[in-house]
Amino acid sequence: MAISYVASCYVANYSNLANQIDLSVECFAFDSIASTNNYLSALVFSDTTQICIANEQTQGKGQYDRAWLSQKDASILLSIRYVFRADLSLNGLSLVIGLAIAGALEELGIKQIKLKWPNDVFFDNKKLAGILIENSVQGEYQSVVIGLGLNYDLNQKFECQSPWVDLASIIPKLPAIENLAALLINHILKNCQLFESHDLSYFIQSWEQVDYLKNTRVKLDINNQTFAGIVRGINSQGMLMVEVNGQLIEVCSSKQIRLI
Repeated sequence: MAISYVASCYVANYSNLANQIDLSVECFAFDSIASTNNYLSALVFSDTTQICIANEQTQGKGQYDRAWLSQKDASILLSIRYVFRADLSLNGLSLVIGLAIAGALEELGIKQIKLKWPNDVFFDNKKLAGILIENSVQGEYQSVVIGLGLNYDLNQKFECQSPWVDLASIIPKLPAIENLAALLINHILKNCQLFESHDLSYFIQSWEQVDYLKNTRVKLDINNQTFAGIVRGINSQGMLMVEVNGQLIEVCSSKQIRLI
C-alpha cells in the first residue's frame, strides 16, 4: 500500500487512509484540487487501484458537466480509478456504486437511504451524495474513474438550488471523516469486485429495496414528445423502465425524465 502527498499538499486527515483500505491501493491526498476525477483521469494508465481525495474541489463535476457544489472541509470528495476488463459491460455500474454507499451508511445505523436512478443518494427526499463515472479503454482494459461527493457537515450558508441534507443532520455523532472515507471506499471496491464477477444481476434485488423512483409518476421526453408515465424499476441492463399507456419504455438517460 502507498500514499502520496502531492505538490506539498499534506493532508493530515488522510495520512493513514491507504492502510485502512482492504485492497492494495495508491492514494493521492490534496487540501484543494480542481477535480479529483480529472486528476486520476490524467494519470498514466496503471492497473493499480488509485484513489484521489481532497478537502476541497474548486471545479467539482456532476453529471452532464454540471457543477458539483461543496464546502471546504465539509464533504467527502474522492475518486477511485478501478480497472475492469475491456469486454465487461459497465451498464448499471453507477447503481452498484450507489448500493455500496447505502451499505456503508447502513453500517452507521442509517437505514432509510434511497437511491435515485442513476447516480444520486437520497435521505428524506433530499440529496445526500452524488456519483459520477467516467471511463476510457486502454487496450484490454477499461480505466474507470468513480467520483463521489457526499455532504458530511455543511453549514447553513451552503447554497444549492436542489434540496440537500448532510450526514451531520442525520446521525447524532459523526464518524471521523477519514474513517468514513475508508468505509465508503472499501464498500465501493467490494461492489466493483462483485460486479466484475456477477454483473448487475447480482444486485437487482438489493436495488429494488432502495429504489427512490419506483412507482412514482414522471414525464418522459422521447423524440420531441412528452408522455406521462409511472416508473416500474430497472431492467437487467440498468435502464429505467417507465410504463406509458400499458407499455414499458426503456430509459437510458436521466435527461429524459422529470418528476411530476
